[in-house]
Amino acid sequence: MDTSYEIQPDEIEILIVEDSPTQAERLRRLIQSMRYNARVAPNGRLALEAIRERKPHLVLSDIVMPEMDGYTLCRAIKADPELRDIPVILVTSLMDPKDIIRGIECGADNFIRKPYAEDYLLNRIGHMLMNQKLRKNQNMEIGIALYLGEQKHFINADRQQILDLLISTYEQAVQVNSELQARERQVIELNMRLAHHAGELETINREIALKNLELAEASRMKSAFIANMSHELRTPLNAIIGFTGALLMKLPGPLTPEQDKQLNTIRTSARHLLSLINDILDVAKIEAGKVTLELETVQCQGVVKDVVDTLRPLAVQKNLKLEMDLADPAIVLETDRRALTQILLNLGNNAIKFTESGTVRVSLGQRVVEGQAPVIEFSVADSGAGIREEDQAKLFQAFSQLDSTSTRHAEGAGLGLYLCQNLANLIGGSLFFKSDFGHGSTFTLALPAKGV
Repeated sequence: MDTSYEIQPDEIEILIVEDSPTQAERLRRLIQSMRYNARVAPNGRLALEAIRERKPHLVLSDIVMPEMDGYTLCRAIKADPELRDIPVILVTSLMDPKDIIRGIECGADNFIRKPYAEDYLLNRIGHMLMNQKLRKNQNMEIGIALYLGEQKHFINADRQQILDLLISTYEQAVQVNSELQARERQVIELNMRLAHHAGELETINREIALKNLELAEASRMKSAFIANMSHELRTPLNAIIGFTGALLMKLPGPLTPEQDKQLNTIRTSARHLLSLINDILDVAKIEAGKVTLELETVQCQGVVKDVVDTLRPLAVQKNLKLEMDLADPAIVLETDRRALTQILLNLGNNAIKFTESGTVRVSLGQRVVEGQAPVIEFSVADSGAGIREEDQAKLFQAFSQLDSTSTRHAEGAGLGLYLCQNLANLIGGSLFFKSDFGHGSTFTLALPAKGV
């Protein structure tokens, strides 16, 4: 292209005439992306005032606007000898070929079809500005000169030929637009079909939801049944443990070493079985909604000391250090003592169970959160095996055991942490952990410090 006709975007100002704020802002950003300067007027009357105040290099105007439409604005610009050289591009929906006649009558320089492609719009603006500069500079050339497709053209046709060509081209554009609208109607019909299928899917989803409710009710009834069996399941086991203890105390008479060993095995197994049954029954009660909290004023340091005293024989049996780290001063909560104690006992039992050497530490502290009530934290840390990263996601699932092989050394039904999490939720707290595989884990129960 001849570089003598190149334009400098920074020196160009374009006036956008658009009554829709959204569309006006979109056009402004698009035009400024090419380093043109841009002004916006919301209707033809205000646009004409802005043009007379400062003459722009090009006007891009919508046709349908309040107070003064695009045709009237264009006619006013072209009727003014001082303004008529300003190129005017009208944005139209191309619904009627007669629009071209109105555009020619009012002196419009170009049309942009709505909706428009941004690249095409910018290309047309560039061509209009270049042609404007070209025609100002042409001297000896005959006919009409313009740039199209990066090439310079001269048009010597008479007005009738240009008009016929323009109208026929416009009619083709309208035909293309009609075809596009027909395709849009097909898309709308397809969307309606999709909406119909979506309605059918919604019906299926409602049926599935109903089935889920039925399953949930069946699960609740199952849990209620198990909870109601607590007395029948616990009574014989307690009897076995009681009679075994009496025999071990040698109340009926002396025992041989072998008898003493076998009775201890029976008592240990019965206690383990009772612990498993208690966990299952507690979970069943929670799921059946049969747990009733008994709120009372609880001195937290005292609860931690009682838990540590209970756990100490297990720690001594494995030659583990069992330590306490208690906050000062005393921390008092309004909560369910039994639930809090059970959570800490389960966490302590797990820590001892999965720690072969080292230390188990039970801590109590208060953490201040900015803009919120203080949080009371009970933590149980161990120097045990830790938890693999890939196993952590299933840690709080019911009946989940991280080592389910027949050779695993730690007994349990996989309900301890699941029960702890449910109890924590019941008393308004949260349970979380951090673990370094091979170096131990820390489980923390966080409870809001509500006033007592």
